[in-house]
Order: sequence, then C-alpha cells, then structure tokens
Amino acid sequence: MRLLYLHGFGSHYNPTHDKIIALETIGTVCGIDIDYCKGYEFVFEKVQSTVSIHDIDVIVGTCMGGYMAAQVGAAIDVPFVSVNPIVAPNIWLQQWVGAFSDCDNNTKILPDNTVAGYPDITTEGNGLVLLDSNDEIVNAKETFRLLEDTFNVKMFAGGNHCFVHMEHALPLIVEHMNIPPAIEQPDNHILRI
Repeated sequence: MRLLYLHGFGSHYNPTHDKIIALETIGTVCGIDIDYCKGYEFVFEKVQSTVSIHDIDVIVGTCMGGYMAAQVGAAIDVPFVSVNPIVAPNIWLQQWVGAFSDCDNNTKILPDNTVAGYPDITTEGNGLVLLDSNDEIVNAKETFRLLEDTFNVKMFAGGNHCFVHMEHALPLIVEHMNIPPAIEQPDNHILRI
C-alpha cells in the first residue's frame, strides 16, 4: 500500500517523525512539502498530481494536511485519513494572516485573500477522521460533531494536536483500507518526493 502523508500548516515533511515511522509499518510512505500560503488551488493541484504520479492508495494528513487529504481524496475518489483536521480553514488561518515564522523560523507571508480562498472541509468521500480529545488547536468535540454523520470518526482520550495515538490508530487505518494486516513488509521504505 502506498500512502501520501500531508503535513500541517507552517511545517514540512519529516520522514523521521514518529507518525511517519508508524505509518511505514503498514505501507510505503511518500511525502511532499506544502506551502499553504500559495493558496487552495495551488496546494490542491500539487497534492492531486502527486497522488496520480505515484499511484497513491490512501492520503493521510494532519491539521491542514488532514483538511487537504479530505479535499483531494473526495475529489478524485481516493480513500483518506484526516488527523485532527482543520474544518474551516478560512476562519482558522485568519490568525496567521500577514508575516509569520514557520517551524524552521523562515518568514512567510499569508495574504488575507489566500485565506478566503480555502472552502470548508468536504463532507464527501471515503474518509476516516482521527482526533485527540485534548487537541489544543482544533476543537475535537466540535469536529466530531460536524463530521460524525459523514465519515468514520474516532476520538482518542487525551493526546494533543500532534496526535500521539498513531500507533493505536494503525489498525483503524488498515481496516479503513479493507486490507489484511501485514505480517512482514521488508520492501517498505520512506520516499521523499
């Protein structure tokens, strides 16, 4: 199974992150760096083309990556896993409008009109939503309420926005993909695209 991992806002793809290492136990993980400041259409096209070029089976993302996993997955009929997703980025991103520092202390500029171009999260597609109840960024209970009638939504007790339950969530992802659990997958590796 080939997974595309989408990181959150102001971050970058890190193949040594615990979530990526956990995901590679169930498939080959690909990742890309995403600049959400370039706008919805730019990011959507980048993710969509990556899925197509690399024959991705499932899109997994956290925060804004969870949002984009849902948007692209629903549009092109690819299963997705949204981890602590942003459900209304045109509201949530307002706090970052203007100049800000990303996780590597690079100065970025997020224009107000770029933020306005992000629609609310889709309510279509084959999605699994994973939440940590103590997420300090996303209101997990509100997200659960908004998405529970549309997607398979699971909330883990405790945790935080970084989602500390990826290892516990692996069986849910495997079940979501309707594939038998792997006993050994020696060919799995991490790719940076």
